[in-house]
Amino acid sequence: MLKRTWIEVDIEKIRKNILKIKKITKNKFLASVKCDLYGMGIRQIAPYLDDIVDFYGVACIEEAIELKELKVKKPILIMGCVLPSDVEECLINDIRITLCNDEVLKQIIKISEKYQKKAIVHIKIDTGMGRIGLREGEIDQFFEKILNFKGIKIEGIFSHFATAEWEDKSYANYQLNLFKKIINKIETRTNIPLKHIANSGAILNLPESYRNFDMVRIGLLILGVYPAKHLINKIKFDCALRCFTRINFIKTVEKGTPLSYGLSFTTSKKTKVATLSIGYGDGLKRFLSNNFSLKWKGANVKIIGNICMDQTLIDVSNKNVKVGDVIEVFGNNYEIETMAEIGKTVPQEILCGFGSKRVKKIYKNGRENKKVD
Repeated sequence: MLKRTWIEVDIEKIRKNILKIKKITKNKFLASVKCDLYGMGIRQIAPYLDDIVDFYGVACIEEAIELKELKVKKPILIMGCVLPSDVEECLINDIRITLCNDEVLKQIIKISEKYQKKAIVHIKIDTGMGRIGLREGEIDQFFEKILNFKGIKIEGIFSHFATAEWEDKSYANYQLNLFKKIINKIETRTNIPLKHIANSGAILNLPESYRNFDMVRIGLLILGVYPAKHLINKIKFDCALRCFTRINFIKTVEKGTPLSYGLSFTTSKKTKVATLSIGYGDGLKRFLSNNFSLKWKGANVKIIGNICMDQTLIDVSNKNVKVGDVIEVFGNNYEIETMAEIGKTVPQEILCGFGSKRVKKIYKNGRENKKVD
């Protein structure tokens, strides 16, 4: 049976991207694999990363347990806030907890005493992202509580950039300087082994964010996708992903023929139209309608009409296409970054959309290669 729409994931390119970042930064490497590694399949990919990463980062307890079930050997940090009800499972499974609020601290004290076991935590500092974390004025009092309790091991302290990929680095530098100031103050009272703030954007745009720190947290660049298109010339990474779909119907219509929902496109001449087996239900965002081109045998074919949930129309005039032909949706020409730019969004959102279970993931250059029919 032929695949309808699929993504080829090149494991070897993912490994090379990780090793390149480790060589550049000379730091420990946390692989941010949350949201199923942006929809690309952590169950299939993680077993090939365990020998070269130092940590895994996830968003929630469910993702951490999934990694534990894969029997990965490296530590797992839940980078978001856990609920107090999650603390016991974290402690039992040696999952690192992000600690930055009293509710979780109280539960850690209770559960660690119950099991006579230390909770391993990373303290989250809010230097300007505004989501979670201790603000500067809250830190002294909170650390007083932690340091007076022996059931907690502070393994790390971290913060997160809001604008690391921006060309204007002023806010990112403000965050970085505040983080350094807070660390310096804390380390007059206690030593913290792992200090980390650098993400994918910072690796490319703010090298000072990993110098004199201990770890980097990387998700997007693992896959060779850049957080912003203007960064593509900073350091060369190989895109590990290629997405394809197939033509399932072909017709020729006369000049003046309206196409697809909302009649957003009307042909200006006699036009050969192909229907593709992909839509926004597979991740091809509707804002790309009439505004983006795919590729047939290396030639651009423009999307015409509004993208539907399951189908998309392209102009194949003067092309000798046939039903079943393969169309490339994205590959190594920064199409994911371009899609994000068009939609005024981020590449992470684009990738998560293609995580749809209808889009088959084909894993290459792992222990065995799987080929598309």
